[in-house]
Amino acid sequence: MGVCCLTTAPSLVAEDFTYVVRPGDNPWTLTERYLKSFNYWPRVQDYNNILDPTAIRPGTKLLIPVGWMRGVAAVAQVTDLRGGAELRRGANITPLKLGLTISVGDVVRTGPGSTLTLEFPDGSRSLVGPDSELRMADLARLRASAGQQVHIELQRGQLENDVSSIRKGSGRFVIETPAAVAAVRGTRFRVTSSSQEVRSETLHGEVVLQNPAGKAILRAGNGSLAQLGKTPARPIALLPGPKLDHLPARVERVPLDLEFPALPGALSYRTQLAPSAGFSVVVDDQISTAPRARSAADLPDGRYRLRVRAIDRHGLEGLDAEREIEVDACPEPPLPSQPAADGIVVVDNPEFRWAGSGEGAHYRFQLANDAAFGSLLLDADQLEEPHLTLTKPLPPGQYFWRVALHTTSEGQGPFSDAQRFRRPPPGPLPEPPRIGSDTLELRWRAGTDGSYQVQISSDATFAQPQVDRQTSEVMLSVDKPPAGVHYVRVRAVQAGKPPGAWGKPQQVEIPHDYWRALSILIPALLILAL
Repeated sequence: MGVCCLTTAPSLVAEDFTYVVRPGDNPWTLTERYLKSFNYWPRVQDYNNILDPTAIRPGTKLLIPVGWMRGVAAVAQVTDLRGGAELRRGANITPLKLGLTISVGDVVRTGPGSTLTLEFPDGSRSLVGPDSELRMADLARLRASAGQQVHIELQRGQLENDVSSIRKGSGRFVIETPAAVAAVRGTRFRVTSSSQEVRSETLHGEVVLQNPAGKAILRAGNGSLAQLGKTPARPIALLPGPKLDHLPARVERVPLDLEFPALPGALSYRTQLAPSAGFSVVVDDQISTAPRARSAADLPDGRYRLRVRAIDRHGLEGLDAEREIEVDACPEPPLPSQPAADGIVVVDNPEFRWAGSGEGAHYRFQLANDAAFGSLLLDADQLEEPHLTLTKPLPPGQYFWRVALHTTSEGQGPFSDAQRFRRPPPGPLPEPPRIGSDTLELRWRAGTDGSYQVQISSDATFAQPQVDRQTSEVMLSVDKPPAGVHYVRVRAVQAGKPPGAWGKPQQVEIPHDYWRALSILIPALLILAL
């Protein structure tokens, strides 16, 4: 119970070749020149109701079934190939290579993710999808004309076909599957088949999807599906191509994950990438339930033709939307580590760090005060180590930094994602302290709401502060430290936020109290003298 996909021309439905009689022609001479056997001449006479075979007028049109006609063997050629495929010719199986010819009886298999293009003598082309298997059942040119006879047995997989226009009655292009037969003339169409169902989508031309239960005429922009033993579905309008105008012309990250407007009625979307507009091979083929153009993570750098189409609830794939896109994602940018995104930097000369790469690479570092890096504050190239420390103090403000990797083999790759950080204003500056007989009183001007952290240390690095207190007041009274030089610093602290920057350390000198020492020493000496 085959399903037949045919153009609406009556000559193609009957698979007849139209021959225009020339002077001197008769059934015997026609049979000898163009038919498979001389025994066909009575059939030609009967098929055309010829009463007097010796008196056929020139210009008379005779119909001859194509199956009776003699052909000249032809071959198809593999004009493009991506991935692994194999050719079985008789008992021999060999890897398929670019430029090889495919003859009648040959079997072609593509592997996962592999595609290839077969080109026929008249310029027709078939794009063979991944995980497909086909057999070239017939490929010939009719002796009576330039009409091409193509018969492909597609055991599994998908074919996208661009069939050259063929003169009426002179050729055919047939794709036979376990559940369907598609025969067309001068059209672009897709056929996806399994053992139980066939789906057909017509992009240009007109196709008839037919089986013993009925038929559906599919004009351009329509599709249908047919199951074994059931009437083909009425023509269904294919979904339009998605809008891709806003997608970037250049991307620096893979896998691709580019959002576009959703289409009503779409359940999923297919994204294909090819190295050229002709789509003679597909280098990447992804299906997503979200309206996003996606790719594999290992997509190489290069210029591609991006093709996206929507898929409806019947599984019919809609019209194509295409555009050019450039991928420049290698070498991958280093991973920034310090300062972290949205971090706070309190030191005057920040240090920037990122993940290191292998030998033979260097880095390019950029610092700006805007996310677009339109106003660069620093552009340092040829950095051999994965870190950089600013030599000049960085004023308070908001900043962005990024880094790129440069290798000998791939040149400079894209920059990392911009890392934003903030340099807050310095903390409160202590006023001159009040040094009492037993206490040290510190004061500073109020800043933001919250509390303050105060540290007193005998060394300028504050490695081991002697005092580390927190207070909600703008003053702090502590026991007077020992005599000598001390350092004081203050910073603001707000609940739920990182601490602010330390204010500039202030040096405080605690004088020696000689009178107190004498008041203790003299009585002791008097006691010893008694």
